[in-house]
Amino acid sequence: MKIKLSITFIVIISVLLYSCQKEPINEVTVVDDTANDVVVNYLHISHTRTDNVSGVYPIINDINYKDYDMLWLGGDLSGSTSSTDSNMSYISSIFDLSDENTLWALGNHDYTNLQLIESYTNRPPFYTYFKNGITFIVMDTQDSVSNIVGQQLDMFNNVIDTISESSFLVLLQHKLTWMYGNPELEPQIDSVSNGMYGSCFYCINPNNFYQDIYPKLVQVKNKGIDVICVAGDIGFKTKKFEYYTNDSIVFIASGMKYNDSINYGLVFKHNITKQQMVWNYVLVTDL
Repeated sequence: MKIKLSITFIVIISVLLYSCQKEPINEVTVVDDTANDVVVNYLHISHTRTDNVSGVYPIINDINYKDYDMLWLGGDLSGSTSSTDSNMSYISSIFDLSDENTLWALGNHDYTNLQLIESYTNRPPFYTYFKNGITFIVMDTQDSVSNIVGQQLDMFNNVIDTISESSFLVLLQHKLTWMYGNPELEPQIDSVSNGMYGSCFYCINPNNFYQDIYPKLVQVKNKGIDVICVAGDIGFKTKKFEYYTNDSIVFIASGMKYNDSINYGLVFKHNITKQQMVWNYVLVTDL
């Protein structure tokens, strides 16, 4: 009887000891599925001018532009960018205007001498460019008082009608022309855009964006190509602007005011491998 009890006691103790042991931990290995992806950054900055004819917001000289695969300029780079060759030379020393990866949408403060600009950029005021699966259309919103007409409209339509191998279509422009004619955005023009609604050269004028441009952008979006419209004429009244239309077209803008303590650039992170792009406003001091 004692032997049976002892055996029973040993079995019970063994079971208790086993049950008190910790269960083995199954270690989960987290795999970074972006580790081998090709990812690049693009920088959009705009309205870097001061009130002086040749003035440029000094802090932009501290940006390491080599950190970015492309530079997108939204216009109004200095007080009168193309008024003299020396001023253009200075601006080019900062932004490397002759680099094919520097895209510049001209603003009203840049527009004095288009021939001089072209001698530095080797490009006309409006043009197209393709890189990393992105089709770019650089617009001239100073021409024809904010309207896209004539050869510029022909260029736009030709790109839209033939686009196929792109994951993104990016429109770069100075004026926020897409605010006019939009029931939600038009009432906000004077509180968002540096250029007010009106008939002046720097204003957002009545224009043909929703008649001739926007329907074509929707066609592109319906092909599965994301459409992003990036403008540069903000900074005085607001530092950030982002809007999504019902057709999932993105309107976004960035710009600076040189004598404000807080200004932003817009950094786009493009995962070329996965054909994905995200963006963030980053303080100019952190660029």
